[in-house]
Amino acid sequence: MRNILTIFRREVAAYFNSPIAYIFIIMFVFILAFLFFVFFPFFTQSNPDLRHFFVWFPWVLSIFIPAVTMRLWSEERRSGTIELLMTWPLQAWEIVIGKYLAGLFVIAVSLALTLFVPLTLSSVTSIEWGVIFTSYLGALLISSVYVALGSWASTLTSNQIASLLVAIALSFVMAGIGSPPVVKFLNDLLGGIGNIRIGNLIGWFGTDSHFREFSKGLINPVGLIYGFSLTVFFLVLNNLFVEGRKV
Repeated sequence: MRNILTIFRREVAAYFNSPIAYIFIIMFVFILAFLFFVFFPFFTQSNPDLRHFFVWFPWVLSIFIPAVTMRLWSEERRSGTIELLMTWPLQAWEIVIGKYLAGLFVIAVSLALTLFVPLTLSSVTSIEWGVIFTSYLGALLISSVYVALGSWASTLTSNQIASLLVAIALSFVMAGIGSPPVVKFLNDLLGGIGNIRIGNLIGWFGTDSHFREFSKGLINPVGLIYGFSLTVFFLVLNNLFVEGRKV
């Protein structure tokens, strides 16, 4: 645990000792607020609620999180410090977990700062705080998946831009396949097998479909298992690629 915390502190310091974390947090909060207040004007709705605020989370996170994770391993490879890191008295999985937690910490801080939206609106309309809680829980869950995915993508190349594009593409696909229009399209295109609709089956693997359950105020154990399982899957991939550097 001490080794993981050492890596965690190292990576968090790297984020906040440079403009990266600050730029990310400001842009993330600004864009979500812009989409909610301008693209879907809250105050012009006949029955104002926060539904349109949370509907953007899987998509915005799928683009912004890779910007945080792209440097985790790519920068180590580019600068050559990965070889030095591998000589430390640490297990590869400890480094993987420490870097993952640092990336997730930056995202958690960003999500926490978006709370100013429901807190501000609570003075002008009624807020269902139970739904707010489950929505943020769902956002943190899919963020965990995206951070693990982005961290793995960062091991593939020393080029941060290439890592960014790979992670965005994969994260965007994961969000897209669970969206209702895509699920409907796949159902119409592929039909089904018995009572199982192919589109619904594919859509189950999409982050958007699980996040929508949480945004309705539901804590679905299946969604929790989904998020945990995919996070572990990508962390295991990450560890395998890092272990390969030792061979």
